[in-house]
Amino acid sequence: MTSLLDKLDRIEGEAGLGAILLLLLLTMFVVSPAVATGALPLTFVEYLRFALAAITVIVVAQTARVRLLVAIAFIGTVLASMHWRVGEPPATVWAIKLGLGLMFDVVVAGTVAVVAFGPGRVTVFRILGAVILYLYVALIFAGLFRIEAQFLANAFSNLPESASQRFSSLLAFSLGALTTNGGGDISALHPLARSLANLEAVIGQLFPATLLARLVTLHAAGNTESD
Repeated sequence: MTSLLDKLDRIEGEAGLGAILLLLLLTMFVVSPAVATGALPLTFVEYLRFALAAITVIVVAQTARVRLLVAIAFIGTVLASMHWRVGEPPATVWAIKLGLGLMFDVVVAGTVAVVAFGPGRVTVFRILGAVILYLYVALIFAGLFRIEAQFLANAFSNLPESASQRFSSLLAFSLGALTTNGGGDISALHPLARSLANLEAVIGQLFPATLLARLVTLHAAGNTESD
């Protein structure tokens, strides 16, 4: 009975990866451009973050500790977005908001990594999990770039002044760095920004090879167990 319940929990967790991937694709490739054009408010991203948090906590997260971390990180981002009620200086509020948002992305990505690369048979949902991790690398680095743009003078060239347009522009720059496809009109000027972009490019090159090696190992282990 315990073994059956463990298998059902694993299947449920892996199936939740498909829902997370869908929300992530919507956030990065539909909502982000819509926010940049003014068709949607930037707060709409927070709604998608809530959906991501709910799915991760309810479906994917397999321990109470991870569920608590995801919940705390998300609640922190929501509270930070309500800075007009707190009365803190803008720089402090932005630092807290961006930091908590980054923590949220890291925790969700780590939770997905546990499910995607844990022991067990290789399934299509594990591959979806690997795609999620790849996209989350771009999202996490986009958060780091936003922090640099906020607190480093002239960190990037041709960066829009609007917060909503900055989010979309730096996300596109991050995806360009990850895929070595270029950052479009935006260029990293500050040494720290250039170093971070180079690090993301290196990760983008190493990730597919590391992913392939891990999936092959899991597949071989699964075949051995079945024999």
